[in-house]
Amino acid sequence: MEFFFFLDVYADRQLIDYYILSFKLGNLKSVELKEWSGKSYIVGIRDWERFRKTTYDIVLYELGDEIERFKDIETAFREGYRIAYREAARRGARKILPAIGYGNPPVDVVRRFFPVEPEFERFPENIDRFLEEVVRNTPEEMTRRGIEDDEIPF
Repeated sequence: MEFFFFLDVYADRQLIDYYILSFKLGNLKSVELKEWSGKSYIVGIRDWERFRKTTYDIVLYELGDEIERFKDIETAFREGYRIAYREAARRGARKILPAIGYGNPPVDVVRRFFPVEPEFERFPENIDRFLEEVVRNTPEEMTRRGIEDDEIPF
């Protein structure tokens, strides 16, 4: 079965989402899958060795164009994240973080192959309280959209 991971990184607040690692997996028992919008996504790796040994036809893409083919998924992850990280650094980003979510590699995979030790913010225990604080601490001028002189209001 064919799968992919987005090797997205944040360069400060800008998302660099050019790189996709595509591969085929010979044994689904090595992964945890979730269905979302009609597609199956790998959300966890149960057995890394089995996963590593049963991946094949591994290709790294940049903006849809093939960059390189790999025989080893570990080398592909390292190279893909290295390229994405280098692109973020080239832009002068002070903080470079991996993206996490559906389509991105599971956190344990990111930790294994991201070029530096990634930082992850903890998800708030009380999301309602967290969102109330965000609203309370957001300056009012950021919540209103001003109409520029040359902009037509609808």
